[in-house]
Amino acid sequence: MFWGLTPALDLQSFCCKNNDNKKLNFLIVGGADCRHVLKTIARKYRHEKVQLNFYIMEGCMELVARELLFLLLAFMQQRELGEVQKTRIFMEIYGNTVVRPYVGKFLASTAKELLSAITDYEHLKKIMPFVNLNVKYKDRDYLENLIKFWCSSDEFDILHSWDRRVRKMLGMRYDAKFGAFDWDLHMRLHSIGGKQVSPQEYKSFRKNGVSFTWLESEVSKPNRSLICATVPNGEKFIHYGYLGDIQTGPFVTYGLECEDEEFLRSTNGQNRFRATDVIERNLRQIFHEIEFGEEYQHSVMNDYLMGALRMQEANQMIDISADQMISRPKDYKSVDIDDVSVTFMSISQLKQMAYKEDFKAFFNLIYFCSTHLQFFEKEVINNVAAQNAVLLVENQRYVLSYRDKELKGYADKVKEKLDGVNAVEGKFDCLGDDYFEFILNAT
Repeated sequence: MFWGLTPALDLQSFCCKNNDNKKLNFLIVGGADCRHVLKTIARKYRHEKVQLNFYIMEGCMELVARELLFLLLAFMQQRELGEVQKTRIFMEIYGNTVVRPYVGKFLASTAKELLSAITDYEHLKKIMPFVNLNVKYKDRDYLENLIKFWCSSDEFDILHSWDRRVRKMLGMRYDAKFGAFDWDLHMRLHSIGGKQVSPQEYKSFRKNGVSFTWLESEVSKPNRSLICATVPNGEKFIHYGYLGDIQTGPFVTYGLECEDEEFLRSTNGQNRFRATDVIERNLRQIFHEIEFGEEYQHSVMNDYLMGALRMQEANQMIDISADQMISRPKDYKSVDIDDVSVTFMSISQLKQMAYKEDFKAFFNLIYFCSTHLQFFEKEVINNVAAQNAVLLVENQRYVLSYRDKELKGYADKVKEKLDGVNAVEGKFDCLGDDYFEFILNAT
């Protein structure tokens, strides 16, 4: 929840060899964080020019709200928000339980724009013309309450919520938690491909949920976008606190792969760059390619050449008063993009697609997250999949509590779900692949 546990994909690259149309339709069930949407849009200049239509369904509205926020942020033009500034704001909101005061103010003011957008279609089309919000009314109402909470000034201790979950997970091992964190990092995450994650980064994430830090920054404000099950209570709100991942971390999606191999170099087992640096470099590339549609040239001067990293301790974090949470009314102007549409739909609408003619043989690629397989139904897939459509199912390699036995059991579950579906197996290595790939209705 809140971030994916597999690397971001360029979805258009899976469809190039099988597509003769002038548009591609993607169904993404449980994408979690828009990473596939952003990477696909960023790299569309590398492929034949076609219309890209994304249909996104999530199991909870918290993810939809964050994805709207990420799209608004990613498509802001550089003249409004610089590339480095935008990247670091994105990273903090994406993977930190507590953020810099400025980022807290940015989240609150930007949430006001989102609140206007989800209650007024004209305003949504003004700030993000490529986005459609086709969710049910009850989901829209929940989304509205959730974003109102982002705008509020209610004080709460997200670090206490995080620590409570860590205590529950570790039990008697809590007093030796750093040894447990070190074991999970070296014996699990590093062994399955996560060697780019440094011990300092991982221990900071496991201890207090602060994944990304920089030398000149200090975090103090709670990241309201990571709070679940928000319910109005008079003028305030009640909620269940943080209920997301506390074991793998947000490093896998953008931090394990890089086109610039220099960022993945290591000497004597010591990485030259942190996963944080790789993620920052990859996101800067994505934002640059989205806005300018051209190859990205990275500037190598950054924090990793400025000295040793000092990880923030929870008891060192400062706070600011609620009246300093400024409101910054602003009309955002997104990057002009006329060949992309992103439509959010309620997850309950997926089952109805089995009987709708509008979606018959409609999707060129269908993506399912590993946590949303309960929504996978053969009647739906058989109706909506186009000829030679690609089916991608997320693997659970980066779930650190899973061993080979659990991964093989998950693979058996995927095959069971595919019983009755006209699918040709492409890639299916439960111990080595991040995704299972199939071809539907092959000719």
